[in-house]
Amino acid sequence: MRTARTIFLLLAFALILTPAGEAAISHADAKMVWEKVARPTELTALPFSIKEEKSPNAWVTNGESVTVTTGLLEILDTNAELYAVFAHEAGHIKLNHHRSGASRTAGLSLAAAILGNILGDGLAGAAINVGANLVNSGWSREQEIAADDYSVELAHRMGEDPVGMYSAISKLAKINKTEPSGFNSHPPDDRRLLHIKNKILELEPNAKIPEI
Repeated sequence: MRTARTIFLLLAFALILTPAGEAAISHADAKMVWEKVARPTELTALPFSIKEEKSPNAWVTNGESVTVTTGLLEILDTNAELYAVFAHEAGHIKLNHHRSGASRTAGLSLAAAILGNILGDGLAGAAINVGANLVNSGWSREQEIAADDYSVELAHRMGEDPVGMYSAISKLAKINKTEPSGFNSHPPDDRRLLHIKNKILELEPNAKIPEI
């Protein structure tokens, strides 16, 4: 009886000492998961950092570094989910999305400037810029889908759980829902999740897809 009471008190004391809001995934685990993605994708030389920021996010800067926020580590529950997010970012790099995006943006800006000079009308120039933004956003959505596919394929190839991609996007969608819009850089959540689900089942027909 005394032993059971001692154990209870120790557990209660441990809970009191545990910092509130501690990330579900530690910084050390995040670094380890990134290394699991970086090795097979030959991206081990890229700087990896964790930013103290509440907003859940991860991104690649100019294809030369990878960053994840503490906000994202707090909402993800498993290493499989974080692996999927990192594999998605690696996909942007391996598929040269930064370079192709920069080239397209430069081309659209040049075209808009030329047409603006020809038409010589401020209203027409604004319309051209709106059209260019729509086209650029469309390309960006295509890149997001391609990076999602890359993530699922990499997880499958490396023996990781590809369902992590579906689970991670589901959690992000609950916090910051992306609605259908021609100006959004990311696909609508429902359409994106359906695509990810179909991609997973294409590679692993017996995969268990969680209910949203």
